[in-house]
Amino acid sequence: MTRIQYIDVAKFLGILAIVYFHGFKESAATSYTSSFLLPLFFFLNGMTLKMDNIRFGDFLIKKLKGYIVPAIGLGILAVCLDAVIRSLFHNPLDDTFFTRGISSSINQIRFLSVWFLTALFFCDIFLFGLYQKFKGNIWLMGLGTFAILGFGIVYNMSHRQSMVWNIDAAFFGIVFTYFGYLFTHKKSSFLYSHLMSSRWISLLIGLILLVATYFFSLYIYRNYNGYMIMFSSLYVKYYLTLPCGLLGALGAVFTCRGLTNFILAYPVKFNLTLLAIHQVFTIPLFKHFVAKPWWGIVASNPPEDIGLILFVLTMTLFSLVVAAILHSAIIITPLSFLLNKRRLAISGVFFLQKCYIVHKKVGAPE
Repeated sequence: MTRIQYIDVAKFLGILAIVYFHGFKESAATSYTSSFLLPLFFFLNGMTLKMDNIRFGDFLIKKLKGYIVPAIGLGILAVCLDAVIRSLFHNPLDDTFFTRGISSSINQIRFLSVWFLTALFFCDIFLFGLYQKFKGNIWLMGLGTFAILGFGIVYNMSHRQSMVWNIDAAFFGIVFTYFGYLFTHKKSSFLYSHLMSSRWISLLIGLILLVATYFFSLYIYRNYNGYMIMFSSLYVKYYLTLPCGLLGALGAVFTCRGLTNFILAYPVKFNLTLLAIHQVFTIPLFKHFVAKPWWGIVASNPPEDIGLILFVLTMTLFSLVVAAILHSAIIITPLSFLLNKRRLAISGVFFLQKCYIVHKKVGAPE
């Protein structure tokens, strides 16, 4: 499948923002990004969702490989890296450390940042079911989507526990996935092609929407102390948080269309690895080992302090570099399946074989 550059830019910058604010202090800025970052990934998921001419079995296997295997596998890898960090701190591991970590990785109930991959999985399964049920009718699919959302709201009002594999988050995420799917659907192609035809127009639209989202999220945060972060305990005022999330997701998509650049799109390769390791490995490693004296200086500073901002920016770049190195190490080993990749070493052999066959054919006499 041909990659769409600005979608890769949006995915990369979205993950980078998650890493940055996981290392930052809670403030109006963190509530702003939290109001639309996760909705953004559900929206992007819908934009790239293909359901035509595919059987459910094939669709299911594709999504298991793309979402569930990385969620569980990278979760277990994060547990191992957590053990490394604890050993550096000379913190002894109890007898149940690895069993608890592995079981948490399998259950994936809001476990580390990779948890929302399982919610994306169920969004795709739900939407595929609606697609099959209504024979691709986009408007009936929309009604089905809002029915699932309604069930999610009722469930959330009466239960505060998250569900295994974060199915409860999928009840909300499916709305953003549906709108992402609708955004690039052939029935919306006229509007989509015109709004996305010019990078400058897209950038302007995106910035306007992001500014509007900022004031919207600030109002919600100050008046209701809530935002659309996809955690059950923080679902408040659905008629405010859901539109705010959609507005911010659209703003980010338009802005990234304006910023389309292969340099910003390339690091999307490291997204899943970066997502999995930053909380348990790179952030504590940077804070308490690589830049411990610097952290001691800025740790108590307020969120608006330029020193703290520069520290967290540097820590974010450090996390990206470590993730790139680890990603490269993974894809040349049998663990490459964790990232839904063919092992690079094996791919290299196939490539050389193909080059040899082509060479023989070209060199063969007529």
